[in-house]
Amino acid sequence: MDELVEIVNQLQDVFLVSGQVVDLPQVVVVGSQSAGKSSVLEHLVGKSFLPRGVGVVTRCPLVLQLVHSTTEVVDEYAIFQHDQTKVFTDFDLISKEIQDQTVKLAGSNKGICHVPITLKIYSNSYLNLTLVDLPGLTKIPVGDQPTDIEKQTRDMVLEYIRNPNCIILAVTPANADLTTSESLALARDVDPEGERTLAVITKLDLMDEGTDAWDILSGKIIPVKLGIIGVVNRSQRDIMENKPMKKALKEEAQFFQNHYKAVARTHGIPYLTKTVQKILTEHIKSCLPNLKENIKEKLSKKQEELKALGEVNLDKPSLLIDIMSKFSKMYCSIIKGDTENIQTTELSGGARINYVFQESLAKALRTIDALSGLTKGAILTATQNASGASPGLFIPEVAFELLVKRQIQRFRPPCLRCVDLVNEELSRIVLTCADDPLIGLERYPTLQKEVIRVVTELLHSRLPIANQMVENFIDYQLAYINTRHPHFITNRVIGKESIAFEEENCIARKPTVKLSEKSLTVSEKSKKEEETSKETRDYQLIQKLIQSYFSIVQITVQDTVPKIIMHSIVNFVMERLHCELITRLYNGNTYNLMKESEDFVEKRQELATTVAQLEKAYGILTSIKPSTKSHVFNCNVVTEAPRAPLPPDSDLNSNSDLDSIFYSEFK
Repeated sequence: MDELVEIVNQLQDVFLVSGQVVDLPQVVVVGSQSAGKSSVLEHLVGKSFLPRGVGVVTRCPLVLQLVHSTTEVVDEYAIFQHDQTKVFTDFDLISKEIQDQTVKLAGSNKGICHVPITLKIYSNSYLNLTLVDLPGLTKIPVGDQPTDIEKQTRDMVLEYIRNPNCIILAVTPANADLTTSESLALARDVDPEGERTLAVITKLDLMDEGTDAWDILSGKIIPVKLGIIGVVNRSQRDIMENKPMKKALKEEAQFFQNHYKAVARTHGIPYLTKTVQKILTEHIKSCLPNLKENIKEKLSKKQEELKALGEVNLDKPSLLIDIMSKFSKMYCSIIKGDTENIQTTELSGGARINYVFQESLAKALRTIDALSGLTKGAILTATQNASGASPGLFIPEVAFELLVKRQIQRFRPPCLRCVDLVNEELSRIVLTCADDPLIGLERYPTLQKEVIRVVTELLHSRLPIANQMVENFIDYQLAYINTRHPHFITNRVIGKESIAFEEENCIARKPTVKLSEKSLTVSEKSKKEEETSKETRDYQLIQKLIQSYFSIVQITVQDTVPKIIMHSIVNFVMERLHCELITRLYNGNTYNLMKESEDFVEKRQELATTVAQLEKAYGILTSIKPSTKSHVFNCNVVTEAPRAPLPPDSDLNSNSDLDSIFYSEFK
């Protein structure tokens, strides 16, 4: 059973440098500054070794590993993980070392740090046990403590106890209202059913006269399933007078005999140590199979990440050509739409370019009204000006061309805007490829910048060419108005409509032989009406002509402009991209371009360290002896620590070898 705790201790040592990448089974001690948490830990060790003072003294997590030594060593000794060359036998020096390391990690301004301090204490009188001591929960900053010290300590505690493999040792004083207990409140937040919470009740000897803790110790008030254990710590006066731990344990045992005799054997520091060790061991047994599988999965994932970062020493010219080839291939694939990593959140690449052609450009062209800005007066004035001094029978062609060219000019801005939108998308694809981990350009920031620069310059060089081609295309439409276009309203149709109009009014135009004054007035009125009707007829006809030809040009523009852009920019860049990159970048400056970024080097080192740690951790788990392995991995039932009080025949009350370790001093 002790071997299981030792396995977890080894795993904790493995992950000491980079922090735990897996949730290890461990016992975390939680309590407020005044709850007696430090005294409980010192009683478990049997020595005074923790720094004491005002405010938050414990400012780093302290991983305390109690190791049962089988060697013939009389005096206990301790070793810190951060400096294994020093062996401490004077526990006062241990306190100073904790203080010095805390200042080194967390600074001298009373702030806290998440980097743990690991301390191993060896003794032949210990059970194998690992505890994590966290900063005491506090409300008000003292001295030069940070103003948010409450939030900092709370966040650190939650970070540890959220671990589903963590056993929470919630330390709470008996002389305070349990409904306001900070440690129990936090434990309930992450463990609502109390399935992994063990309550430790301190200061039973300081309760008001006439009160007792029977309801508390019997589990009627605190809903936890792992048990409730009461302890009596040394008072502040005892600590100042340096009362021996053995004497304090005897006084604790006597206190329970005098006040809680029925449950005396199920409370106190010796029973707490055995219970915690038993709970931790059983918990480790249940966690090891999943822990091994979790480490294996993380190891595989981290190995893949490390492999993706590439090796350190490579043939840089060859690697440069390979990166350029990958970049060009991915760039073209995104435009063509045959990339493996297809986005599902938004249109990109070739799909976005197609959207610009089919939706953006088409919508912009549809919003242009063929007759926008052409009032009836403007059309008639243009027609009359085109007729000159001689009145015409039909609409002048010059007026029609003048007006329709004015409207065709309005196609120019949306077509040029379409060129800009396509160019923007092509530039966006450059950044997408440059940041893609499959290309590996983020590894070489100088090369990444140069690639972006070269491709951007290539795109910019094609932009004025594409704009000029679009400008020329619009000019071509203006240069020749093809009134013989098969879809344009023919002159025959216009002529027939004009003749029909004349025939309808021929009677009104016939002269009379005799004109009276009255008939002369009617004739003048008819002439005016005839002129008005002709103007309306001319206006309507020229409207139809403009709308007909405008729609022809609109369709031509929507069809041709995308072809111009594809030819002048998109296809040109795809065909020349790889050659341009090699020509511009493969030169004597190759080694400077291929210099790795500091962040990338650091990331590779961190990944390499993590992989090494996971490999070592996996090796520890796979090296378990066959007999032990079958015992561990075939255990499906976790024995739950009983609630206090326990029945007299409980196995934790028996005179086992573990009992002899703690109680031999009382015999």
